[in-house]
Amino acid sequence: MSRGEKKVNDDKAYTLLEKVAELNACGDKQGAVRLADSVIAMSPADSTLCWTLSEKTVALTDMGRMPEAVATGKQAIELARKTADVEAEMNMRGALGIAYRRQGMLDSALAEYDKGIELAVREKNSEYEIYLDNCAAVLFCDYNRFAEALEYSTKAEKAALAAGDTVEWLSARANIGGVYLRQNKFKMVVKVMEPLWHEVEKTGYNVLILKYLSPMLKAYDAMGCEKELKIFMTYADKAMRGVSATSNGVLGIMEIKAGMLSRQRRYGEQLVLLDTMAAANAQNHAMPEERLLAERAKCLWQMKHSEEAFALLQQAYQRLDSVKRSDVERGMSEFAVKYNTLEKEMKIEQMRRHEIELQNRILWLALVVFILCLVICVIVYQKRVAAQRAALEKERSYIRGLENERSRLAKELHDGVCNDMLAAMLLMRNDTKTAEKQLKDCWRNARNLSHALMPPSFSHTTLSEAVRAYAMAVGDEEKKEVRVSVGGSGNFERLPQQTVYELYRIIQELVANALCHGDGSGVDVELNDDGTTVCVRVENNCTDDNSAGESKQSGIGKETVIMRATSIGAKVCRSSEKGKYSVEVRL
Repeated sequence: MSRGEKKVNDDKAYTLLEKVAELNACGDKQGAVRLADSVIAMSPADSTLCWTLSEKTVALTDMGRMPEAVATGKQAIELARKTADVEAEMNMRGALGIAYRRQGMLDSALAEYDKGIELAVREKNSEYEIYLDNCAAVLFCDYNRFAEALEYSTKAEKAALAAGDTVEWLSARANIGGVYLRQNKFKMVVKVMEPLWHEVEKTGYNVLILKYLSPMLKAYDAMGCEKELKIFMTYADKAMRGVSATSNGVLGIMEIKAGMLSRQRRYGEQLVLLDTMAAANAQNHAMPEERLLAERAKCLWQMKHSEEAFALLQQAYQRLDSVKRSDVERGMSEFAVKYNTLEKEMKIEQMRRHEIELQNRILWLALVVFILCLVICVIVYQKRVAAQRAALEKERSYIRGLENERSRLAKELHDGVCNDMLAAMLLMRNDTKTAEKQLKDCWRNARNLSHALMPPSFSHTTLSEAVRAYAMAVGDEEKKEVRVSVGGSGNFERLPQQTVYELYRIIQELVANALCHGDGSGVDVELNDDGTTVCVRVENNCTDDNSAGESKQSGIGKETVIMRATSIGAKVCRSSEKGKYSVEVRL
């Protein structure tokens, strides 16, 4: 067969496998087995063959053909392990365990469940863990380990509800009902099972319907509820028509019917039904063999066949071999302990992983906090250094300002007062009148210089008043007009005294420069305070660009103005157009 033909064959086989699964789900077990055999005959890929054998095992188990189911299941497990298909192996461990249990091979069933659950827990596969928990619950119930049976059933039910698996959820509820039935708690059986009957009916799955009805019908039968027994028996008869006569569910219903025939004293019909069940039970073991033998013995006793009844009763007692039962009990205990230990190990591993994750998160958080603190420290340090630099620069500027003031004063004294005094001394020898006039000019210049140096007191006067007084004094002395205009509030009382003082000194410097370098037409001083911004403007006419301290000789004055403005947070703007030169200070 070529590669292309092989692919076509495998695709066809896989399509037929899906059909086998559909037939199994619909309850057509015979059709599923026939179609599965056709797929197997096609020699498909190992994975397809493995799942086909798995579906065939389930169908054979439901039909009661247990030896064939066991043989087929073993083949499927070998293929699953060969192809490393863990999901297929988990599925087959459960199916093979059921087949072993129904054959009465409880130790083998226990071993299969053990391997399957261990795989499911390791792989964190909740679907198969639910399925295998249900299987284990039935096994524990068969050997009267009711607490463990309820534990596994309840666990499976909760997990199935969380996973949205309706069939396994209702199957787990049927197992819970079966546990209460084995304890003769018939009212509890009805209480836990009857409310969910409509959910079971809606599934349309005959195998599940028969499994669910079996404990309910037995409970109604034990309580003598004939009305409910007849109602639900009609559902059972309908479901039995779609399932093989040797299936587990059918045999359970037949057991109930045998009990009903016994109460009606129809022993002949009961014996025929029990013989039919015995033939099917040889493959399925739906009913413990010792119990079936005991029921047949009772029936024969009622029919006056004492010797046959006694022989069957002896066989029943032989089946209850205490040594074998104790071995199975021990095996089941070991299974329960092993499974619980495995679960605890998984929980411990999860807690350990969670703890490691938490430690990693804390470590990362600590690292982030450390980096954040480091960044904050760097920012704070940089701000502190910047503040120190700003303070140092301010101090340097102040010192430079003082030095500039000293230089300016030295220049004024040297070029003004000293020269005037020297000229007066020379004139005194020849022209006393001119010398006297020169001394008066010298006195006036010294007086102006002292007035300029003496800071005004703004505690008893305003800035506008001080500027007007200064303008009047300097205008008279220089014989030039200094015009002052005040806008806004005009009192500048909201400003700190240091700010007012610096503004006054700036105006002094600008007016002095304007008088020195202007064209002699006078100086305009404008003060404005609109409540939010303080504006000082000094303007004069000029004949060239050397005005208001712009020349090399006036560089000291310009620097002084800028330094004082910066100290109070003001900005200095200079402009020259149309023969007008102005300096504006905004605060």
